[in-house]
Amino acid sequence: MRVGVNGKKTIRTLQSQLWFLKQQKDFFYLWSRRLLQIPHETDFYALRLISQYFNGTYVDIGGNHGQSIESIRLLVPDADIVSFEPNPVLSRKLSQRYLGNPRIEIRGVGLSDCVGTLKLHQPSYRGYVYDGLSSLDQEAARGWINTETVYFFRPASLKIETYDCPIETLDMQGLDPVFIKIDVQGLEYKVLAGGLETIKRHLPILLVEDYHSDPRIGTLMKEQGYEEYGFDGSHFIRGHAKGPNSFLLTRKHLEYLPKAHQLDHSRSLSHQQATRKGHPEKFGVGFGKAHTFFARARWGKG
Repeated sequence: MRVGVNGKKTIRTLQSQLWFLKQQKDFFYLWSRRLLQIPHETDFYALRLISQYFNGTYVDIGGNHGQSIESIRLLVPDADIVSFEPNPVLSRKLSQRYLGNPRIEIRGVGLSDCVGTLKLHQPSYRGYVYDGLSSLDQEAARGWINTETVYFFRPASLKIETYDCPIETLDMQGLDPVFIKIDVQGLEYKVLAGGLETIKRHLPILLVEDYHSDPRIGTLMKEQGYEEYGFDGSHFIRGHAKGPNSFLLTRKHLEYLPKAHQLDHSRSLSHQQATRKGHPEKFGVGFGKAHTFFARARWGKG
């Protein structure tokens, strides 16, 4: 019997064994992206199109290690960015990295549908801190590292660090967003529910991870006039997005975006196949695709 090797599981196992190299790996990830000018996810290529037709602040909810900040800076160099990261360790690192850049503001709070303080649970295994897997749910933070995700798993080597994190709502922030990215480990609905006034006032384009994981998200956003779209590198495609992220747009956005950058889902497959042949760089193939694979394994996204 042939036993297959799980690439992501292998990477997680190695990084847990070589935990003392984490800082060097973080440094390599950041500067290789900057050098090669590759966003951490191909959906962010849409920002070039968005920035041509819409103005406002770019909001990053779930700052983590600054992946989205770097991608926004790459594709919209003059963007004003506000990033929210409740993990105090990560928010301090981000604040130090972008200190002196007047276009980037780091706010060390989490966003939800209420105000208060919540406990954030951060897992580590054999000394390697999986800050990308931090969660408000302790069992969720503890349960992700197991025999299915790393080889030779030892429960005694799994530790949980707990932080008190201030929680506010998006509506309290006084922002004029043109684009909002939301990646908050299953709390996307609460973030949106706490930002409805801001969304109604400014109609930002939204990029939401795991849009279909909570059916309340679709119901809530349809009530605000939003529909789901994917992005193929040059077109917004109406319908179920194929990747982990979904764009949410309104009819108002479509009035400003040229028809040449809009496709119905039924026409998208043949267009994507043709476009891939002519413009592979738009889809992050080659080094970009491989880099995204390693990044998802490293940040705990895959």
